[in-house]
Amino acid sequence: MKDLLEKIINIGLGVFAISKEKVEKFVNELAEKGEISKNEVQEMVNKIMEKGEEQRKELNDYIAKQVENILNKMNLATKSEVISEERIREIIREELSKQKNE
Repeated sequence: MKDLLEKIINIGLGVFAISKEKVEKFVNELAEKGEISKNEVQEMVNKIMEKGEEQRKELNDYIAKQVENILNKMNLATKSEVISEERIREIIREELSKQKNE
């Protein structure tokens, strides 16, 4: 069973979505059944939680990259490329002032 648990951890079946309490409960059940020693419980919990954190980070990075790719494909203006309303007013005032002086 321990080997199966290791395989599950290594292939990453959504461990990031499992709470620490559920992991502890699952690993304690394995210890009660004698499938792992009680000394291995905390090590196994830590290992699963570390793997979950790695998966969460990988998923966040993947989502951020995909969102960035989609936004780039949409060819949207960035915040720095957008002219503010106040700047538009300044441009209009400048143009009106030029026309008055002509």
